[in-house]
Amino acid sequence: MNWFPRRVRLLTLALVVALLLPIFVHSPYALHVMVLLGIWVVLAESLNFVTGFAGQLALGHAAFVTLGGYAGALLMVNNGWPFWPALLVGGGTGFVTGLILGLMALRLRGDYLGMVTLGFGEIVRLLAVNLVDITRGPMGVPGIPRPVIFGFKFHGELPFFYLILALIVFTHMSIERMLFSRFGRACLAIRDDEIAAQAMGVKPYRYKVLAFCISSAYAGLMGVFYCSWATFFSPDAFKLDDSIMLSVMITLGGIGSLVGAIPGAIGIGALPELLRPFTTGARVASLRLAGVGLVMVVFLILRPQGIAGMSIEKDYISLEPLRRLFVRGSNSKPEKT
Repeated sequence: MNWFPRRVRLLTLALVVALLLPIFVHSPYALHVMVLLGIWVVLAESLNFVTGFAGQLALGHAAFVTLGGYAGALLMVNNGWPFWPALLVGGGTGFVTGLILGLMALRLRGDYLGMVTLGFGEIVRLLAVNLVDITRGPMGVPGIPRPVIFGFKFHGELPFFYLILALIVFTHMSIERMLFSRFGRACLAIRDDEIAAQAMGVKPYRYKVLAFCISSAYAGLMGVFYCSWATFFSPDAFKLDDSIMLSVMITLGGIGSLVGAIPGAIGIGALPELLRPFTTGARVASLRLAGVGLVMVVFLILRPQGIAGMSIEKDYISLEPLRRLFVRGSNSKPEKT
């Protein structure tokens, strides 16, 4: 029984379960919510990369989603670009704008950096509203085409569900590889003690800017994915509230945790939908966010370090009991008569 594994990664098991979910879940609404949760997961992991691993307080993450979304949407609608090149352009737009903002703002620290990124998010939203000749202002960009792969045009929620799963795997694996590289170790050293890291030869400013650019690139990718999924993009798609919600997600999951952003994003993202049947109507609809805030406060009192704490270790589930069962069964011999 040497072929039987002794342990399996928790995320591998979660991925297998996610791949099998559409077999049991046929509701378009449920699939729609799961695609939305997947977007939150990618955005939370990307924000956790710059906040949790590089130690930079960023509160304007939604701005890069907006910039990437408009770049991809305008190219697809006005110039007839396919989805896949537009997806790369959206990621590149997030990277370049993150570079421009990072070069100007990342010499600041703590609350000051948070204020700058917060203001940048509002600037992007106001530009999207007022540049009517380019963005169509509050009317948004309609008629955005959906992806086509090998002649198959995406239709319904199921193809987008599997596409967002692929993007989640890509985001997590790429961030994981970066964390266990020289670049990742430098970011962690800057987060823990910037002066000590600089004394050991690490250049904090360069690494912080690069981490900020990479995080912004993931957000730009999600902007293009969202606009093609919804076939519409407007300044209200991602706002300040969403940036704050992303910070809540990584705090709940565990700031600086490799896997914590995933349960944090799923938990906070799904909670308003779970509360929807009990908060219908104009007067009580606002209770959804109040419920999210209440859960957040209670959870942080009970577990202030978050769901997964602050760890970049890979989580595994032991299969030893199951393996012993198979080994015992294979080694058992029939009794002689």
